[in-house]
Amino acid sequence: MRRTILHALIFLGCLGWVSGCRHKEGPEEQKKIALHLPEGTPKRPQGSAALTVKPGPQPFTKADVANYFKTHNLPMNMSSTNDFQVDTLEFLTNKDVSDRLRGASPGLADSAIVGLATLRGLFIFTGPPQTKPARFARAYAAFDATSGNLVMIGTLDQGEQPNQPK
Repeated sequence: MRRTILHALIFLGCLGWVSGCRHKEGPEEQKKIALHLPEGTPKRPQGSAALTVKPGPQPFTKADVANYFKTHNLPMNMSSTNDFQVDTLEFLTNKDVSDRLRGASPGLADSAIVGLATLRGLFIFTGPPQTKPARFARAYAAFDATSGNLVMIGTLDQGEQPNQPK
């Protein structure tokens, strides 16, 4: 008797689960929906807290950026922070940074000042499983000169695959 009740409960549970599944024949047509542009005044990108800004024409120095990268690696970089160093630091307008990076923008107003640091060394980024890591020799970091926040990072050269002739 208990065995029959157990089988009945299992059967009813499976029946309930199957009835909850929707089965459709053929592909379903997707409905198009309109995306509306955001309204109001856009907010300034925040970025990640990074450097302390000092009053004056140069809100932070190349040494400040180097000290930051002693304890903070680039996201997803598999090499050590000892494998790269700060090469240059320039203070440019956001528009100048965007022009230099071929359209990539930190997202600030065109006239906003950005500290653009170039980094030199070894940067290794992995991809999906079964792929070889990409290696780079140069990277950049863009800091908001008003807040000192890191607002953008990236690489500056073509990635090399290991074990390939140059």
